[in-house]
Amino acid sequence: MQISQSPTQPTISPPSSDNTIATPTQHNVAHINDEKTYSRVFSEISDRYNTFDQKNETGYQDKKGVTGNIENISKEDLISILKHIKSDPTLLEQCRKGSAKSPIFTKLYLMSNDEQGWNLRLHTFSVKGNGLGGEDSPPYHRWTLASKIITGGYVNVEYKEGSIDQPHAEQHEYAKYELGASKNQNKKHARQAVYISEATMTPTQKKLYAKGDLNHFPIKNAHSVETHSSVMGTTVTLAHTAKPVADTAYIFEKNNTLTETPLIRIESNTTFEDDLQDQITLLQVLCLSSNLNELLNEMRIQSSSLKPYEENHLNDFHEQNYIETSLLPSLAIYQMESFNGITGSSRKKHNYCWTRL
Repeated sequence: MQISQSPTQPTISPPSSDNTIATPTQHNVAHINDEKTYSRVFSEISDRYNTFDQKNETGYQDKKGVTGNIENISKEDLISILKHIKSDPTLLEQCRKGSAKSPIFTKLYLMSNDEQGWNLRLHTFSVKGNGLGGEDSPPYHRWTLASKIITGGYVNVEYKEGSIDQPHAEQHEYAKYELGASKNQNKKHARQAVYISEATMTPTQKKLYAKGDLNHFPIKNAHSVETHSSVMGTTVTLAHTAKPVADTAYIFEKNNTLTETPLIRIESNTTFEDDLQDQITLLQVLCLSSNLNELLNEMRIQSSSLKPYEENHLNDFHEQNYIETSLLPSLAIYQMESFNGITGSSRKKHNYCWTRL
């Protein structure tokens, strides 16, 4: 799915009948700003992509692959992009058709450029699994990939493919499958997998990437990621792919009976709007987290007295699962006490920082 046309232009109210100029409402201004952000990000990626050299896998400012194209995209930018998609019926329909879910993750298509061949999407990994199949399902991609970790993190595992006839450890035996491009699949709920041969896939390197990191996936390397949600929390990544250089990808599994891989399209615009809103809400929580941390750090620098629980937030912020284990539980207790009119020492205990924001 390629989305290349510019987003629709927002409607601005005409002058009123008494010859005074109508003032845009706050709602309209927000829509205009969201559209501007969408257009700006699209233009910036397109401009930077012009420098990408597929042979050497270098791009903007000689950075690896296409990593330089997305390094400056912020959480606030992503919120605006998602809001713009949600408010534009044409764009909403196109993005829904390019989005999908699997047991591994949900991928939301944000934008793409037909002429250049790149696309941009947001991946939210399931907290129930190891990400892209863990070490059991390393793939070769059809394109160069850049991954920016918005929250959480993963262990990236690289592999070397070998012949089953060569000496090897039994745990490195795999069945190799060919996967067609997902957009070319006729089924709505799966991608066809064609068995090729037996092979070995031996791990050669493991590296941890966490919130804020940029990762370049060379097209020649097979890899998998392990998200380890119990310690890394929810993992969300911004995925930017270059133009595909092949029509098929390859994946390695532990069995030779695979015929398809799950790929569930989102058939309802209403469901897709809910998915977009869930992602917006998560990103807003991440912004709240960052704002709270900045505020408390500034207070500490200015030698302001912090409550013990505010100190706890500063300390906990550096944990990858801070949102799930510290921020949201504290906020939930604060809101529960607010709704139920709880006052006194218990109320003060959880009121330590929310009123500062």
